[in-house]
Amino acid sequence: MLKNKPVYNYDIEECNQLFKKGVYPIGCGIGDKDGRVFHVFTANRRYFDMVKLINFEMNEKRQSNM
Repeated sequence: MLKNKPVYNYDIEECNQLFKKGVYPIGCGIGDKDGRVFHVFTANRRYFDMVKLINFEMNEKRQSNM
């Protein structure tokens, strides 16, 4: 039985930021219905913490540009 489930991320910019922060995918692919590229990550605490950090940094950047 799998302890960590897969997470499919279609946001390429967010994926690039995850790569820079040391979170690497376990796979990638192209969606059958829409043809968009996605990366597959392991759904663990590190992944979700980094996604929260990236979203926080993006919001801070947007607010500083206003």
